[in-house]
Amino acid sequence: MLPEQLQRIIGYFLEEATEHLQIIEQGLQNLQNTVPAPQSIHHLIRASHSIKGGAAMLGFSSIQRIAHRLEHYLKLLRECPIAVDSRLQSLLIEVFEILAALVYKVSKGFGLNHEDANQMLSLAEAVFDELDAYLRVLIPTRLTVRATTDEHIHVFSGYCTSLGEFSSAIVSRVGLLGGTITRHEHEGLGIRLCIDLYLPPYTRIENIRQAVELSGAIIGTVQTQRDFSLLATGDYPVYQSAIEPPAICTGCRYYYGRRDGGYLLNCTIHPRGPETEDCRDREPE
Repeated sequence: MLPEQLQRIIGYFLEEATEHLQIIEQGLQNLQNTVPAPQSIHHLIRASHSIKGGAAMLGFSSIQRIAHRLEHYLKLLRECPIAVDSRLQSLLIEVFEILAALVYKVSKGFGLNHEDANQMLSLAEAVFDELDAYLRVLIPTRLTVRATTDEHIHVFSGYCTSLGEFSSAIVSRVGLLGGTITRHEHEGLGIRLCIDLYLPPYTRIENIRQAVELSGAIIGTVQTQRDFSLLATGDYPVYQSAIEPPAICTGCRYYYGRRDGGYLLNCTIHPRGPETEDCRDREPE
């Protein structure tokens, strides 16, 4: 028999875990509507996190690990523009069912034996591998391009939907501008790409933006930094402020102020909005 105090603590864990599992199950069954609703997806993340914390406190490492991975996947759904489909939903429900089965085993014996825990964890690892591979296909790659000239450093942030195609296309586009790629860093699950470019003096920001976008990227924000060699004069700040989106430019061919996949699209031709009502870049109606 377990000490009475430990039994009582496990009982509290099971009571709370059952409530959290119900929240997760309801959210996953209606995943397409859960993901776009910030409060709903937050409830699922918090429920997974709570189960992870309680399991860690009691030494249920298998439950802790599976809840942690589920929390990680839910955060990706919140942070990345992912189109939820039946396969993704099914894989996440498989993870949930393994997690729920482990909690049920704890409820039957007020504990877990290593054999059961390892068997369920092996099942979960196979699902994790499949989920990771599928998410590489679904998640647009978050992109940072740092373009340096002798006068400025422009930092473009956004995403691209085809990592391989973008990586090969940007080499060609940068070459046409007379520039070179000095760093090409790919991180994580294939969801972050950082590229540094060095370009000839006086390369215009709109030409850089066009090269990046024609390579297959969607640009969300642009920041400009003055070259460090100019700081000695005291004439230039290190950073200009990030672009602040004004009202949406209706009919703008650069889609200023609209959102695409959760990312705000800013126009680098008119970074602070159109100068006049009859902006020359406005599409004819």
